[in-house]
Amino acid sequence: MFGTHALFYVVAGAAFLGMTMMHLFSRPKLPSIPMLYIGAGAALAFTPLSAFVLDPRGSDGHLAVVEYASEVIVIIAIAGAGLAIDRPIGLRAWRHVWLLLGITMPLTMLGLVWMGMAFTGLSLASAVLLAAVLAPTDPVLARSVQVEGPNEGGESDVRVALTAEAGLNDGLAFPFVYLAIALAAVEAGQAGPGWLTEWLGFDVAYRLAVGLVLGWGTGRVLGHFVHGPHGDAQRGASDAGMVMIGTTFLAYGLAEAVESYGFLAVFFAARAGRRHSSQKGESEYIEHPHRFSDQFEKGILALFLLWLGGYVVSGGMAGLRWSEVAVAALLIFALRPLAGMVAMAPLTGPRLQRFAIGAFGIRGLGTLFYIAYGAGAATFEGIDAVWRIALAAILLSVFVHGVLAPITMREIDRREGAA
Repeated sequence: MFGTHALFYVVAGAAFLGMTMMHLFSRPKLPSIPMLYIGAGAALAFTPLSAFVLDPRGSDGHLAVVEYASEVIVIIAIAGAGLAIDRPIGLRAWRHVWLLLGITMPLTMLGLVWMGMAFTGLSLASAVLLAAVLAPTDPVLARSVQVEGPNEGGESDVRVALTAEAGLNDGLAFPFVYLAIALAAVEAGQAGPGWLTEWLGFDVAYRLAVGLVLGWGTGRVLGHFVHGPHGDAQRGASDAGMVMIGTTFLAYGLAEAVESYGFLAVFFAARAGRRHSSQKGESEYIEHPHRFSDQFEKGILALFLLWLGGYVVSGGMAGLRWSEVAVAALLIFALRPLAGMVAMAPLTGPRLQRFAIGAFGIRGLGTLFYIAYGAGAATFEGIDAVWRIALAAILLSVFVHGVLAPITMREIDRREGAA
């Protein structure tokens, strides 16, 4: 009845429309949207649409497509996270965020490096890559624990912490992806004697500082334009979507052009634009570009989740070993929650909130981008194992957090409302 061409459009249309039903699947007894889409993708792998299932491990072309597609969805999600948070950046206001970035993330990475080498026999370079790709909280799939959007209210410490963490730590994980690339060169005998100094000076200090400053500056300059006499804010936000896409891509492209961190630049460009709108007394404008970013992200996410489900059952996890499953399970059930508890220990507050902040480090599509980027930049011994562990961790995170996060967040919101 359906040819492949027609079937693709039917499935894509149904997938896009399905994303408009996300609110219906926020109830505890119903599966999450990512769970449904991954399952649907797995089923579609047994139809003629299996021809569209890209294999990043089997083709350089497919690897590039996965890298660039995941890159786009991550930068849009990061921009959305930056626009969504009402709470201004501050040492105290964002104290949970700084503890997650400064304690939870490093502890999680150290644990992953050890498990990768001890349990699966990865080389140091591959273990560092595994740690770098799995340490960040994903800005795409962590929607159920993030703030609702600008000017929505209800910004608990849990939602602010996990939204800001997802927006920031993708940029902060990149230095360790470059460390893994440098270590791969060392293991291959291709690194110079000053590789460590170069990594610290360039990949850590320069790239982080320039990405932050360039992103903030881009956001401020474009904020002046948008709220100026000829800007979109004066014309009823008719081009708010183009403003969001243009600012995001421009900040990212400029940062990448000077070899700094584009993810970091995108987040701070969004925060700077948000701050400028507030200073102008026009905070409501941000709702328009944020709404567009949310819809854009959902559209790409729908297709990406279908691909992920199809890839998993089409050989993406072929050769999976129990030791690799153990690493993924320990990350989700033990390592991240324990590292989060250590970070939250100095703080006071309800125990359930501190548990949620520490435990719900949801893994997702940003992980796939980092692996694709690393695999395209260097040759890693055991890269197939890194892919399998990452896919197992993403699936576990989607299903475990997809069940637990809505229940936990609803209880937290209920308690805060009753207080």
